[in-house]
Amino acid sequence: MRYFALAILAVLVTSAAPAQQSDVMRGQHQFQACIACHSLQPNKNLTGPSLSGVFGRKAGSLESFDRYSDALKSSNIVWDDKTLDAWLVDPQRAVPDNQMTFPGIRSPQDRSDLIAFLKQASQPDSRIAQQMQPGGGMMGGMMTSTVPNLKKLDNGSRVQSVRYCRDYLRGRYRGRKNAQILRA
Repeated sequence: MRYFALAILAVLVTSAAPAQQSDVMRGQHQFQACIACHSLQPNKNLTGPSLSGVFGRKAGSLESFDRYSDALKSSNIVWDDKTLDAWLVDPQRAVPDNQMTFPGIRSPQDRSDLIAFLKQASQPDSRIAQQMQPGGGMMGGMMTSTVPNLKKLDNGSRVQSVRYCRDYLRGRYRGRKNAQILRA
């Protein structure tokens, strides 16, 4: 009986072990799925609204972003750990009929890491936010925040050659139907 009680206690202790803590660096990696549509710069909106200052903000209330769905504006959600977690699981379940086309993040650890990152990076004057902006270092300086005038490009900025995968065009690739269409 004594061994049985110890075995039960051991199971309870191991099952009550704390979950892995959130990791901001892993969250920064998770944010790569968001960066195409969301900026961390204040009022710099892309397809989606800026996430600067998102914690504590009412959903659909950023004045500089005017493309919120009626569903999101009337949701009465205030962004915090719990509401962001529910949103990141499945935005359509969290707020039906919203316009965000994002399938969600299934892993609780990935969501926790992303939320930890957003807590730091969405703060006003965040160093992380400065690094995440185009040309700010995270992309290796490959992107710039200025839009080039495509009508007046210098020779160094023009396309010099186009390469293609010969095997793809000759139908040796799995998508043979596509290759046949390309040849036609």
